[in-house]
Amino acid sequence: MVALACIVSLGATACAQSGDRRGKPFDKPDTTEEMMRDIPQYGLTPVSTADAELLRRAYGIEDPTRLYLSDSTDGGTLKYDTKRKTCNACLVNSYHVGYISVRLPGESWEEVEHRVQTTKSKVFTGNPHPASTSTADLDPDIRPFTEAMLRDAKDAGFKLKIIATYRSPLRQAYLMAMGKGRTHTLTSNHSYGRALDIVIDNGNRGNRRTKQDWIAFRRWVTSYKTPTGESFHVLGHVDRSWDWPHVEVPSSAIGFHSVDAAIARARECLAPEATVQCDFQPHLPFEAPSPLVPQSRTSNLGSHRVSAERMSHPEDAKRPRR
Repeated sequence: MVALACIVSLGATACAQSGDRRGKPFDKPDTTEEMMRDIPQYGLTPVSTADAELLRRAYGIEDPTRLYLSDSTDGGTLKYDTKRKTCNACLVNSYHVGYISVRLPGESWEEVEHRVQTTKSKVFTGNPHPASTSTADLDPDIRPFTEAMLRDAKDAGFKLKIIATYRSPLRQAYLMAMGKGRTHTLTSNHSYGRALDIVIDNGNRGNRRTKQDWIAFRRWVTSYKTPTGESFHVLGHVDRSWDWPHVEVPSSAIGFHSVDAAIARARECLAPEATVQCDFQPHLPFEAPSPLVPQSRTSNLGSHRVSAERMSHPEDAKRPRR
């Protein structure tokens, strides 16, 4: 038998993923209690050897004891750390289980992480939809009320700029391959068109007024309610985060809310005549590009020459990405 992690807070998940663009892990918690909430509380829920093998084959999980639930959505979303987070300031790579990514069939998260980090970033360019700053590329289910929120935010006096909406799995890998803390994950709600990055004022949180305005916006947007009841989420706390621009609308239909649900889908998607895919597929206003590296572009694992030119995009700035 192996063990599985139990529920942790949103702060725990977030801090496990990325650091502040200025080199600090994140803004300092105010209390010891807050610091403890920022560390995943890996638990002892048993997983059988057979079920562990299903998780390995379907979702690249090498060690189920590093699975946990984050509370970024109602009920929590199952995530996996490739290393244990043991301190508040520690940074580890973390992945949404069942999200699309550049992970190959049969490849573990540890293996794909190593592959991406040892591959030239330009290998992960050339996708028809590598990244976007347009709300037109969001999931059609959230686009109308997201655009309404942005209009209302401007009417409320916030000066904002969208620097990212949709981001393909290849683009996510590109950012990790670039290194220097641009991202600590290969999975993201951006790849589902359900997240956008918003900069407030001039984006310089070293400026006291800018930071105050940003905190005010984060407090405002997380209390904003759509006509149909959806809500917007930020990472961390309104006044403390490792990724200030990130705003998302998680879906209860994307990702797992228990380990049993992941095991059940693994059994289903690995069956000889499976009719369901292991990973959850996005709902986008265009045909979702393949998350795999095109055949004409290869990493250090292949023999083809890379001819793509490096993309220039606002996201190339040294900032952690979720």
